[in-house]
Formats: sequence, C-alpha cells, structure tokens
Amino acid sequence: MALAVTDPFNKLPPEIRLRVLVSTVSKASISHMIQASPIMLQQYLAHKGYITRQVIAAEFDDEMIQDAMAIILLPSPRGSRKRTRRKRHSQPMRKHIRAWSKSQLPDPLKDKNEHLLSQLNKLHNQILLFVEDYITKATASFPPREYLCLPQIKGPLTEGHLLFKGVKVTARFNSANLTSLERKRFVKAFLVYELLCKTSDLWHVPGKLRHRKVSNAEYEGVACVHNYFCSLYGAIFAQCNDAWLPSTSTGASLETGLLFPDTFYFEANAFAPDLDNIPRSDIAASFSTRGLDHLVDFLRYDFSKPDELEELTVRLKRVWLYDEPFLSYPWAINFMLLLTSEPKYKNGCESSMYKQLSLHPDEKLRYKIGQQRAWVFFDDSRLYPQESTERPNFPSKTFLEEEPTKQAHVKDWFFNPQKVRTLRRSQRWHDEQIPANGSNMITPDGGNI
Repeated sequence: MALAVTDPFNKLPPEIRLRVLVSTVSKASISHMIQASPIMLQQYLAHKGYITRQVIAAEFDDEMIQDAMAIILLPSPRGSRKRTRRKRHSQPMRKHIRAWSKSQLPDPLKDKNEHLLSQLNKLHNQILLFVEDYITKATASFPPREYLCLPQIKGPLTEGHLLFKGVKVTARFNSANLTSLERKRFVKAFLVYELLCKTSDLWHVPGKLRHRKVSNAEYEGVACVHNYFCSLYGAIFAQCNDAWLPSTSTGASLETGLLFPDTFYFEANAFAPDLDNIPRSDIAASFSTRGLDHLVDFLRYDFSKPDELEELTVRLKRVWLYDEPFLSYPWAINFMLLLTSEPKYKNGCESSMYKQLSLHPDEKLRYKIGQQRAWVFFDDSRLYPQESTERPNFPSKTFLEEEPTKQAHVKDWFFNPQKVRTLRRSQRWHDEQIPANGSNMITPDGGNI
C-alpha cells in the first residue's frame, strides 16, 4: 500500500503510533483515524488484538465483563416458550446465573481467551451502534420524528444513519463525542437489559441468589433502555404501516402536524399490528423481551420494499403466536430477581442530569419524555438542542397540563381526540391535505417537497 506523503503519522515511530491508537480508547475515533491515515491502518492491523484488548479493558469494569459473559455464554437459545423446553434448559441456566451472581464466569481479559474476546468485541460494537442511535434520537430537535426511524445496521460504525423506509434521514451520533463515563453508563445499562431479556423466563432463575446491589440511577438507566427498545419496535410497526414522517419545519404545526402528546413523545404501540385477537397488552414491550438477536434479525429487512415489509409483518405475527413473547415477565420483575436497587444507595457514577432532573415514574408523561431524552446518562446538557418556551427539552408538569388546551380549535379534537391524533400520524391523511400539484414525498435529508 502506497503511503500518503501528507500523512502526519508517518513521521512517528511505530511504538508511538501504537500508543496513540490505544490511548484513543473510543472505537469510533480509532475507526476515523485508520480511515484517514494509511500508516495508522497498517499499525492497527498489525496489532489489532492488542488494541482491542486495551480498548475493552478501558471501557468495561469487572461487573460489565460478567454481564457480557452471561450473555455470550448463555447455555442455550431461548427458542420456544413452551413449558417442556423451559424445563429442559432450566438446570444449565440456573447454574449459569449462579456463576454470574458470584462473578465466576470467564474473563477474556484475564484469561487471554482470544475467541471470547472476539465475541465480547462484537457484542460491544453491536451495543455501541444502538447507543448511538438512541442518542441521535434523544438529542434531536424534534424527537418524535427521529423516533420513527430505524438504525442502519449495515456498513462501517462511523457512517451510519437513521432510516425511514430505506431513506437516510439523519446522520447517526458519534459515540466518540461522549465522555468515557457517559459511554460506560450507556453500555452498562444496555448490557444489563440484554441480560434481563436473555433470562426473563422465571424457570431459569435459581432461588436464594446473591443479588448485586445497584444504584437507583443504574435502575433508571435500564428503564431508559427498555423504553428505547420498545420505541424501536414502534418504529418497525410504523414503517410496516402508513406512518407519516414529519419534516423538522412542520413537525409541531397545529394545522398540519402531529398533535400533543405526539409532538413530545413517540408512542411505541401507536402502529402496533392486529395480532389475530390475541390479548393486546403492551405489544412493543413484549417483543422487546426477545433481546438484541431478534431485533437485529427484524432490522435486516429492506424497509424500502413493500414485499419485504409484508414478509416482516407476517413474521412478527408468527413470533407473537408461536414464541409467545406476551408471556414474558416485565423487565422490572426480572430485575428484582437478579439485582437489588436501594433508593439511598449511590455508587458515585450518577450523572449531573440525573441529579438535576430527579424524574419519577409517578410523573407519567414527563417521566417517559425524560426516558426518550436519555435523561439519566449525560454529564451535562451540552448535547441537547437549544430549547425555547414553546419546545423545552424537558417539559414541566405545568407545561404538559396546559399543552392540550392549545388544540381545542382543531377540527373534531373536542369530540374524538384519539381519532384526530391517529389521522395526523397517517401518510394517507397528509397526502389528502396537499394541493393536487403538491408533493409530500420524503427527500434524502428527511424533509418534504
């Protein structure tokens, strides 16, 4: 490979180049560096295993390693929810969970197990992709628009976008812009949530388990991740349906845009499919218990092709009928079986935003908006957009109580607000509102023409 004359890293000795790569820590930053510098790419390829080990060691603490190993070394696939299969796998699962609770699972950093390290690195990359997708949505100027989109799971980590029916809408956030503590909070919460999904069958949980103590901030972090996973299924349902993607300029318009509370919060079940009269509980939450593997499989479909959307819709119904995700226990119940959260316990890693906002589930909509804004994770408000009186990033209780009154003049709102909200979410309704010579097609930047 010919080296670029202007490559500044070419002047550094190999040992310094290696030190630069290792000290960078962030995978996104390393990826950018080796794409820009041929000599750094050579250095990376020559020492990839060592660099990966150092990056993982900087990003994961001992508890995170155990959580990751519990996910990677799970005794068997979850498969069917039928009772016979649950009993068949219960003993190995109990043994596995007990080893996790005692921190007795292998540590590839200490054991120098390259195969396990490779699997850990793959899981980390997968989680980072979803972390970046979550942050892109949480810090958007008009989150309900971004939450309708899905992450681009193919291609380099540094070049991803949020997609709506195959069209690129927003460039994905770069996790290199997080502090190391922020990144750790996100990854830790995603790991715990994935572990809860993998072990959500109560038959697998042994009795008298040693519970790991976690802070309330960590509990709220997992709750945020659950809300995010539900929103991904909401976006899948929406893109398989007649969803309208608002532009940034018309998103909050009372005349043509979404209506409150859709202007501040993305309702995951708004586009949930009809699942053949099976009890319609929280469909998005039920699907989210299937974990990352099932979610990634669903995201591999091409949402720009109607035939693939139809195929995906059929598959979702099949999973609902035969895997019975609606029988899974809520994540919070499984959390209490494996972990313990004490309100007064703090581990010193609580974020400033968590301390400042102090949101509580009793606040309902305000709390859920905070979850979609990833309120628990950030050190400060630097990543959030400039807020205004009309669009605060974290609306107050008074603001949310007064907001519905602004819609009193909207046609039919007084008689059937739910129906009017549903119409505003529909692409067909918006197509009917534009002049005959107009257009409501999505442009590559996500706007309308």
